[in-house]
Amino acid sequence: MANDMVNEIKHVTHETLFPERYRWWHAVGFGLGANALSALSLKRQGQEEQFYEQQRQAPFAPPAWAFGPAWTINNMSVLWGNLRLLNLPEDTPHRQTLLWLQAASWAMYSTFSYVYFRKRSPILAFVWTAGMYALTIPSALLAWKIDRKIAWSFLTLLLWLSIATPTALYQMLYNPDPLFDSAPLIEPDEA
Repeated sequence: MANDMVNEIKHVTHETLFPERYRWWHAVGFGLGANALSALSLKRQGQEEQFYEQQRQAPFAPPAWAFGPAWTINNMSVLWGNLRLLNLPEDTPHRQTLLWLQAASWAMYSTFSYVYFRKRSPILAFVWTAGMYALTIPSALLAWKIDRKIAWSFLTLLLWLSIATPTALYQMLYNPDPLFDSAPLIEPDEA
């Protein structure tokens, strides 16, 4: 109890003496940069929906049109939480670890289009999706210890990846992978 009060006093003192270093426009700039990198990976705009719909899909797979709105919401929420995290005092426990987890997660997000749409690899798409899920779970757990508002900022992403990961697994199992020159692991008539 006393330790919580000391930490709160430290936090308020820090906020008073050192106002936020990172502002909303930093988050917007970062988000635009990550999305621009992702878009540069595409051979042509609009190929995402077409390629996705050509794949054998799980019965629970979201429709192609849902990805844009879902990722807009996910990114806005996570960027808000990341901005809050960046503005915490540097000596905040677990802050640096959480920043590294988020850096890895954003790297996977911004390169997903390359591995899935340019390389047309359901195997790599599953690895990237599962990897991002594996990074988001400990991010949310660490954030819960630091600042629960940051932890809540991962909620929509966790929900989306809870659907996207099994969807990507299904695609990996039921579709050929031209990058690895592999046939589907499960043929449609076996299902």
